Amino acid sequence: MTMLPNIPRLYTALAECLAVLLFTPALAPRFSKAVTGGITLLWAAVLSAFLGLTGNVPGGLWIPCMVTAIGLSYLYLWGVWSITLLEAGYHCARAFILAELAASVEWQLHCALWPARGPWEPLSLLLLALVYGALFGIMCYLQHRRPQPAGHLQIGGSAALTAVMLALTAFAVSNLGFLPGSEINMSIFSIRTLVDFSGVLILSVQHEQLQENALHSELAAMDEVLHRQYEQYKRSKEGIELINSRYHELKVQIADIRAQRDRAKQDAALAKMENSILQYEAENKTGNPVLDILLTAKSMECQEKQIRMTSVADGHLLDHLSTREICTLVGTALDNAIESCAAEQDPEKRLIRTAVYAQNGFVLFRVENYCKKPVELGADGLPLRSAHGGYDLRSLRAAAQQHGGSMTVHWEDGWFTLRVLLPQAGIQQTEGGE
Repeated sequence: MTMLPNIPRLYTALAECLAVLLFTPALAPRFSKAVTGGITLLWAAVLSAFLGLTGNVPGGLWIPCMVTAIGLSYLYLWGVWSITLLEAGYHCARAFILAELAASVEWQLHCALWPARGPWEPLSLLLLALVYGALFGIMCYLQHRRPQPAGHLQIGGSAALTAVMLALTAFAVSNLGFLPGSEINMSIFSIRTLVDFSGVLILSVQHEQLQENALHSELAAMDEVLHRQYEQYKRSKEGIELINSRYHELKVQIADIRAQRDRAKQDAALAKMENSILQYEAENKTGNPVLDILLTAKSMECQEKQIRMTSVADGHLLDHLSTREICTLVGTALDNAIESCAAEQDPEKRLIRTAVYAQNGFVLFRVENYCKKPVELGADGLPLRSAHGGYDLRSLRAAAQQHGGSMTVHWEDGWFTLRVLLPQAGIQQTEGGE
């Protein structure tokens, strides 16, 4: 059989860099974009230089050199991206086997088409670009073709260990024929490619299963949030209906007292009581009964926690939403605001402002609350701090997106603002008919 040359080390280095970078978009960096980019370029240069310089090492140093190369990628993943040691090992294992497959496929095609051509000739480089572009493009598509769990995928010990063992097994089997002193032929290349492909396939299936489990857990958590908000709404409705009944009875009693007694001081006292009742009746009367109940219930909760809440809302703008959707949007936003304000030590700074109004053909629902400490946002645009984060805001954003809307949050000058933008029902229908 015809002996074939080894894969150029820089080809291998390029494959390993591309494979590692393929999995980083779903991860949150530890540093700024500029610093992350600089470290990435430095890591790629060091890895390429190391693999290039160790291409002709003695057989006894081959394995240590491979371990060192893998270690450089592992340290890069763990040091630059906000992941655990286990998660870094998991992603490193997937990237390593993918790089082995890409390098093997490309060099096998090169040797099959023109074995005598050098690796740095234009036609060889074109083949390199086409093969790497196709393989990594396909993997990128498979990686992002389905909805991704919020944040990066949490990897446990068993998943990480399984990925590492699969990667090591595939690497060991695929490289048995490439040990120093072995004759490298096309059959060995074919075996290597097949084993690497099997390893990539198994690890991809494992990753799909982990993603599916994470999405199921996230959906279950969001469903729990929706259920909790709806149940809270029903309890608030019952309580407010009871209060309304009591106030009606009180009004009747006042009328009876006024008819029986006619003293000036008593009239003044009765008039004051009536004004209080009228004030209560006028409070949180937005035109939408569900919104009225929610705002009244949250106002009562704010009073208990010494939080001042003001609201200006046109409830009719939310008439096209279901009860559950209003509970999710309004209830979740106010719950997060109340939770944040309750942690404020100074009662004078426990402030919440709520508004629902029309703007340029859209319905804008805005909740602002005083928040002294800056709120850091994650890669998904949601707060990292628990007072304003979690599945609650994810469920709110999902509810907004179901109606073609959006949700944004930001912190500025001691105020945390949540905005939900929804298409206005009437205008949306008109535009659709034109």
